[in-house]
Amino acid sequence: MRNISLCLALAALCAPLFSQTRQERLASHVYYFAADSLKGRQAGTVSAHKAADYIVNEYKSMGLKPFYDDWFLPFSGPGTDAYRDVVAVLEGNDPVLKNQYIVVGAHYDHLGIKNDKIYNGADDNASGSASVIEIARALCEYRDQLKRTVVIAAFDAEEIGLYGSNALARRMLDVDSLDVRLMMSVDMVGWYKASGKLTLEGVSTLKDGRRILKSEKLNLKMVNFEKSILTATDTEGFAKKGVPTLAVTTGLKSPYHKPEDDAELIDYEGLDKVTDYLTDLTIEVASDENFTPSGKVAPKHSDALPVFETGLSLNVGSSHFNFKNAAFDGKTSFSYGAGLSAKLNFGRHSHYALKAEAIYARTSALYPDETNIYSSSLKYKGSELFVPVHLIFQGGGRGSAFLGLGGYYDHRFKASLPVDQTIRTEDYGFSAEFGLRVAKVGMSVIWMSSMVPFFEEESAPSVRQGTALFRISKYF
Repeated sequence: MRNISLCLALAALCAPLFSQTRQERLASHVYYFAADSLKGRQAGTVSAHKAADYIVNEYKSMGLKPFYDDWFLPFSGPGTDAYRDVVAVLEGNDPVLKNQYIVVGAHYDHLGIKNDKIYNGADDNASGSASVIEIARALCEYRDQLKRTVVIAAFDAEEIGLYGSNALARRMLDVDSLDVRLMMSVDMVGWYKASGKLTLEGVSTLKDGRRILKSEKLNLKMVNFEKSILTATDTEGFAKKGVPTLAVTTGLKSPYHKPEDDAELIDYEGLDKVTDYLTDLTIEVASDENFTPSGKVAPKHSDALPVFETGLSLNVGSSHFNFKNAAFDGKTSFSYGAGLSAKLNFGRHSHYALKAEAIYARTSALYPDETNIYSSSLKYKGSELFVPVHLIFQGGGRGSAFLGLGGYYDHRFKASLPVDQTIRTEDYGFSAEFGLRVAKVGMSVIWMSSMVPFFEEESAPSVRQGTALFRISKYF
């Protein structure tokens, strides 16, 4: 592969002595973007600007036009105002459909220099940037077939938080109110041979997506929606505004985010095949009068809540004893458990909900030995079923803080404490929960404080149980 890559690079350097093939042009682009001289293309730097200028020159040579008055769409971000997207356009030919837009984009920035090592980012994302340049070149040749308008975007500042794609999404959708029918992000597509597949995430956002996306030349992995809440690509800014999106990648086989992600490791034959496929796909969706969104949005991209949700939680924390009319509480001891929940949201963007849970917990707490105050504490051990019911006050979406207030019922299946008093099997009290939810994952703390004496005998010490649990929840 190294020899092939070097040959491609030499062929690129010989231009324009002979006409280059697309595969040679792809290699030329990648070797430029991933050269040490560009110092890793850190967002907002002079090196990133050089990459953007290179893209503009390529677009000018094809006869492309800027989408706005200038080639660059500037935007603000962390630390500087020097960030800029490159946005070009091929206007559609249909008098009606030209007012619908297809966006094809890739980020051109990378990580720059860290600890004196250059992170060239050949796969991430010189490969995607090169592919989009060649997609644009092919679309220029077939521009007469395009009924919808195609926007070609090169994004800055993806690596530091998707700022470039979010800036374009705000401009197109919030400011200009354009009808965007598809946004496709081409991100890390240079390792097809090693991966063995091209992954397309977001297939179900398109009506009849699997038929539209099928290929006889590539092994495709079609995923209905983007799922991971820990990762994101440039689709996010568009998807969260209801635009159908496709995240296109050959996966994580390359040494991405490492200094070893260099141009000679790219599978240029595979990159050529991916570019050919994406070119045909773009032409199809830009020319098919019947192409339409499905109306479905990935849960991670939607703030809307289902009317009814179920959940599973894992809980760790502690229990302790409250002594009425005493100046101290008992010492805490470790408790843990798991729970199931059912939640009724009063509307898809409601700020209110009702949640009931069943939490089975193994609890323990320390109780002072009344016969010998100098001895170690006695240990209570219990197996309990807590059933809290809360009115939930929430931010109205999948990414918000929430507060639950209500009460709980507790049944003790087993309860042991080496004292003469009888432990109650039934209990109830006040409870509260506070936490944060992101998509389908939540983190929270629940407090439960008993209103009922722990012992049955009236002559027994006035003691009540309290339990606090930290929990991680998964919603379905």
